[in-house]
Amino acid sequence: MDDESVSPALRRGIRSCLADLDEITTLYVSQVRTLTGYVESVIAERDVHSTAFTTLGLMFRQLGGERLEDELRAHSRAIGRKRVRQGVPLESLLRAVRMDFRFIWQALNDRLPGEADRLSDDVVAIWEVVEAHTTSVQSGYMLELGQVKAELEQEQAFLLRRLLRGGIDDSQLHVQAAEALEIPLAGPYWVAVAHQDAAAGFAADVQDVFPAAVCLRLDGVEFAVIAGASGVAGVVGSSGVLVQLALADLQVGVSQSAATLSSLSGMWQLASELAEFAVPGRAAVLAQHWPSLVVRRLGPVASSLAADALRDFALLPSSERDLLVEAVEVYMASGSASKAAGVLFCHRNTIMNRLAKFASAAGLDPTVPDDAATIKVVLAAARGAEEGRP
Repeated sequence: MDDESVSPALRRGIRSCLADLDEITTLYVSQVRTLTGYVESVIAERDVHSTAFTTLGLMFRQLGGERLEDELRAHSRAIGRKRVRQGVPLESLLRAVRMDFRFIWQALNDRLPGEADRLSDDVVAIWEVVEAHTTSVQSGYMLELGQVKAELEQEQAFLLRRLLRGGIDDSQLHVQAAEALEIPLAGPYWVAVAHQDAAAGFAADVQDVFPAAVCLRLDGVEFAVIAGASGVAGVVGSSGVLVQLALADLQVGVSQSAATLSSLSGMWQLASELAEFAVPGRAAVLAQHWPSLVVRRLGPVASSLAADALRDFALLPSSERDLLVEAVEVYMASGSASKAAGVLFCHRNTIMNRLAKFASAAGLDPTVPDDAATIKVVLAAARGAEEGRP
């Protein structure tokens, strides 16, 4: 806006407003203080007054013909960025900023008694200055909000790595992590980790069952921390069985309970490993998949154990091996030959004969509890080798 475009009435009004700028600012601040997010405990009086004084002064001077667009834009963006850090809601900030038009218009009219009609042609110019200011404030706010979000994500990732991968028993770290990650400081906790194929809808699926579950991400892995008070569908109180049953239909790995934050890292690692064994519509839990975890953690030792145990067994025809393994696994699921016979639709004696033949070939008797545990590991190792899994 050049000097020739400023009406004489507007020029007189602006000179008067600039002379009374402190009074106008004080009135403006008193109104701003009534808005949510602008209480004095959040933003100091000096801050609000200084910001308003500078802002109104720049806008009056720009309306008066000075070329201050760049200076006002920079100032406006700085306001937006600063208010993010002070925790002022965007809605409250924009309401405060849009009050500028009313105060500028009223201040000009109050200082031009009997000449208000002469300002009618300047309404658009005043509105344009205020709207440009508002747009720049909002732009700065959104830019800073993105920066704060990125910083929060970095802080979360840092705390998660220390908490979940370091296994550090540091009470201060636990307090910081609980606050930043919004998880309770006291346990017990369970961890559910999404299978990579089920990551997309993981958070929604888990929170459908546990509304208070805290869903997080670390290095591309989606997981949730479920605290003892999270409850199923709003019901307070949880147990390990309840948590696992509630998540049974999801393609996730579910840990055992962690009593404290210091033991959460082990449960996160457990759930992460179990997640690889989860299939669509069925969660993976330790009670069912512990043999596979043992095989993975033993590595070459498990492969050697399986090779030694199944060396003679491997000489049998494949069809016979399948029948024997089937009988062994069904029997070990219940420990009852009669129940196994019912499942496989054969006579109890047939089951006992197959168990004996397996024992003779492998040197491990499914009816002996210690041997049965070893058989589970051996068969898991053999199956993993067939499927190319470590």
